[in-house]
Amino acid sequence: MSNNDSFAYGQRGALPIPNNVSPGDLDQEPESGEQYMLRVMMEAAAAPKIAVAINREHLISQTTLSMRSSNRQSGCSKDASELESPPLLDVVLSTEKWRQNFRKYFMQQRSKFNRMIASVDVPDDFTLPGSGNSREWKTFCYETSGNSPTNRAMLHALAAMDQVMALRLVKWMSAWLAADKLWRAESIWLWYLILKLDSLLDQEDIHMLRELCRKLKRVRAAVGHVTQNDLSGQMQGRSDEIAALNILIAAVTRGYRQHDLE
Repeated sequence: MSNNDSFAYGQRGALPIPNNVSPGDLDQEPESGEQYMLRVMMEAAAAPKIAVAINREHLISQTTLSMRSSNRQSGCSKDASELESPPLLDVVLSTEKWRQNFRKYFMQQRSKFNRMIASVDVPDDFTLPGSGNSREWKTFCYETSGNSPTNRAMLHALAAMDQVMALRLVKWMSAWLAADKLWRAESIWLWYLILKLDSLLDQEDIHMLRELCRKLKRVRAAVGHVTQNDLSGQMQGRSDEIAALNILIAAVTRGYRQHDLE
């Protein structure tokens, strides 16, 4: 049985976790994204069946008063919805040490992915959806995602598409993201698409990745504010979704050195 079969996110993990991944030394920082995801899922699975919810009204009230006081002193103003959002719990966020180690992991995964793609023989009769047809691509992406790019259609598509199409697909997928949920198909496709992108991008393409990162952070905040009020219920079902969000955010902030977005 794989690590993905042991925990719930719908019925599978947001990003695939190989069978040979272990939690490692829990007193040390995780050594990889997969190990981080596994630990998050283990922590959620160990949560008590009944937990006392955070006093949300009190927390919001105190946070709002503190932020308003700070804004008055600094002379700046913030959107009302931003003022009313309580801070996220640490369990929702990745640690600084983990983020520091992530770039090395990301580069290793990119090299591994590129070697795999280079060895793929795309069948002569395989055709990609129309390059300008976002509807066809959306249907294709949500129907072909698997635990890994061993899914033949997905693998052939990743090997056949060029950088222009990969960038376009990242932009489209960013627009497809829901405000409060990261679907498994989205997490898998975004991970492999980001790995496929060139390590050096122009300003316009970096801007597109930054917009994706901002969208992912908003989704993480929405998921986090729901789960932290019911750690025994919601968290167990969405822990690996949160882990996937953290990995994709780090793929931009650390993979492309956009640290200011953290």
